[in-house]
Amino acid sequence: MKKNKKSNIILISLICLMILYVINASLITKHILQYTKLFIEKLFPASFLFFTFSTLLIEYNIIEKISNTLKINGANFYVIAMSLISGFPSGSKYTKELLDKNLITEKNANYLIKFTHFPNPLFILGPVSLLFPSKEYTWKILSCIILANFIIAFLNHPREKNDLPTKRNETSSFSKILPKAIISSCKTLIIIYGTSIFFYLIITVINHYIKFPLNEYVLINGIFDLTNGTFLTSLISNNTLRSIYIIFFFCFGGISVHMQTKSIISDTKIQYKNFLIGRILQTMIACLLFLIIINW
Repeated sequence: MKKNKKSNIILISLICLMILYVINASLITKHILQYTKLFIEKLFPASFLFFTFSTLLIEYNIIEKISNTLKINGANFYVIAMSLISGFPSGSKYTKELLDKNLITEKNANYLIKFTHFPNPLFILGPVSLLFPSKEYTWKILSCIILANFIIAFLNHPREKNDLPTKRNETSSFSKILPKAIISSCKTLIIIYGTSIFFYLIITVINHYIKFPLNEYVLINGIFDLTNGTFLTSLISNNTLRSIYIIFFFCFGGISVHMQTKSIISDTKIQYKNFLIGRILQTMIACLLFLIIINW
């Protein structure tokens, strides 16, 4: 009964959205084109390369090389390192790839999904830094976000060993692996683009009809689309409050990021609730760390 009620609510909401989109066709078209341009110019190039190289590296036994060379858990190290430089939702993608390859256990995958949610550091230290009088703020923001994840990793680290013995993959020819890597990368990017623009258009229509007070306006926009919400913090004069908003947006992730993650892990036994718990903990810890550092 509850499932039918939920489905009916979603159905009614979708019909209402379609009607509003038709009524505001020129506005919707304009924002689709704007967002598509932003996606192609800012997100697609780096994400496409990282996602493609990730598949190639795994196929050519990077996990085994790391494990044997550094004498550590190569799978965990790889997911953490790649997530740090790729930005979200790469953590869920890399975790899923290793689970599909049977290079990590389900338990380890559910552990990794809690704390491998990192923003692209170049984005924070680049465009986001322009929102502040100095880069000191963005360095502190980035440090708190990363440190919060490592605290979660430490607190949730399983006592017993849960990784699988590293095994060598039988590699195919590069001509076969490259198309496979490109297709995998494009599928993930389509999910990211589709979910992002879907929720971006929702908040666009909401903003068109409802005028929120400043703080609520920034918060609601950030929940639907964290990139939009982040740059709207320029409307907030207090640098500390602006920083807290940005930490919240990047740590918790917008609705689109949550939908992207759910889509990526949907056909696995990785539980979304672990990702959600991780985001709640990361948000609280990072905000607390920032308030401590800024008042030090």
